[in-house]
Amino acid sequence: MELLVTLLPIIFRAINLAPQIQQAIQSGTSTVQAVEDNAGNLLPLLGQIGRQMFPGIQDSLAAAAAASSMFDPSSVKWVQTALNVLHVVDPALDVDGEYGPLTTAAVKKFQQANGLVVDGWAGDATQQKLQQALAAH
Repeated sequence: MELLVTLLPIIFRAINLAPQIQQAIQSGTSTVQAVEDNAGNLLPLLGQIGRQMFPGIQDSLAAAAAASSMFDPSSVKWVQTALNVLHVVDPALDVDGEYGPLTTAAVKKFQQANGLVVDGWAGDATQQKLQQALAAH
């Protein structure tokens, strides 16, 4: 609860950026670049959220991790579906587009089993490994 109270102002600022971030994701623009272009000082705040959501994540990836997991529900649903198809956790995850603690735990389990950095964020390396695992499934 204390963490939520600390992060609430940051989350509200980030929510104001949601349309720009979603547009950047859809157009293929770098999410981090979109945040820098549209918010300036919001990047450190997103970095703080990313480090809170994914302890142990590299500082250089923290802002992108927060932005993608908060503002790209389609990508989150893809990750949840892939994890379910691969039977990474039982019971299966709800495919709801919310990157909550169960999704984070399932991603960590997949990362651990596949020799990836275990930070709980389904970034590029994890998604690539998910694609490979699905193709071999």
